[in-house]
Amino acid sequence: MSNELDIFQQGSTAVAHARRDDGFTANITGSSVTAKRISIRGGKFRLMVNGKEVEKSNQDALDVVIVNASPHVHRMYFSKAYVPGEKMPPPTCWSSDSQKPDDAVETKQAESCLACPQNIKGSGANGTKACRFSRRIAVVRADDLGGEVYQMTLPSQSIFGNGTKDCKPLHEYTDYVRANGENLMSVVSRVSFDEDSSSTKVGFKAIRRLSDEEYAVCQSRSTSDEAKRAITLSVNVNKEDDGEEFEQKKQQPIQRPQVAAPVEDGIPEPTVRAEEKPQPKPPTDRKSTRLNSSHVSESRMPSSA
Repeated sequence: MSNELDIFQQGSTAVAHARRDDGFTANITGSSVTAKRISIRGGKFRLMVNGKEVEKSNQDALDVVIVNASPHVHRMYFSKAYVPGEKMPPPTCWSSDSQKPDDAVETKQAESCLACPQNIKGSGANGTKACRFSRRIAVVRADDLGGEVYQMTLPSQSIFGNGTKDCKPLHEYTDYVRANGENLMSVVSRVSFDEDSSSTKVGFKAIRRLSDEEYAVCQSRSTSDEAKRAITLSVNVNKEDDGEEFEQKKQQPIQRPQVAAPVEDGIPEPTVRAEEKPQPKPPTDRKSTRLNSSHVSESRMPSSA
C-alpha cells in the first residue's frame, strides 16, 4: 500500500523540476514562504517545517551538498534559561555580523559585540561566554540535488576548532576542501555527530566530487530565494522557538558586572576574575557520602595491613 507522502520523499535525480504556482495554495495558510530546516537538537537529525518537527532520522550521518552559507558568524544572547522540552523565548540580543547588535534589537547589551559584557569569558556558565556563536548554511540532500533547500544552524563547537579526519568543524573542513582544489558546493559532504563531545556537535567529511551536471544544478539552488532565506539570521520577537539555539550547550547564562570596553583591537579579551574561596579543612571522618562533589580530591592507595 502506497504511503501518501511518497511523492515528496522520493529521491530524484540531479535534475531540478520547475516550480508550479496555482495562484491559491499559498493563500490557504496565509503565507507563501515555507521555512524548512534540519535541526541537530538532541543529537538527532530532525526535519522542521515552519517550526514543527515532521520527521526524525535514526541515522547518525546525513549526506548533503552545501549550496550557500551566511557571510558572517552570528551571535545570540538569551537572558532566560532554557528548559528542555519547553519552548524557548526569543533571544534578548543578537548580531548578524558579530560586530554590533542588529537594528531590530530593543535590549542591546552593548554598542559593539567586542565591548559587550556578555562576550566575556565567565559571563556564562562554566567559564563560557553568555553570548554564543552560530552560523547558518543552506544544504540540499545528496540524493535530491534539485529538491528542497534546508537551513542548518551550526553551534560554535561545530564551526571552530579542530576535529578528526572524518568529523571536521566547518571552518577546518572548508580549509581542507579548498586546499584540495575544491569548494564546498563541488563535493558531497557527510554530516555526522561527534560521539566524543559532551554537547551537540557535528562535523563534516568530503565523500565524493560532483559531476559537472550535478554542480550546475547546485549552482541554481545556491541563488534561489530558499537558499538566501536559509542563510539569513531572522528573529521573530513575538514567537517562541524549539530551543535549538540554546540547547547546543545546555548552559544557563548568569549575570556579571559591567566592564569597561577595550580601547582598541588586539587587546586580549577581559575575563571575569574568579572569586577566591578559602580552602576547606580536611575532614576528620575519612568516609564520605557526597557523590557529586564540586571539587576533586587526590585519591590515595589503601594502606597495607
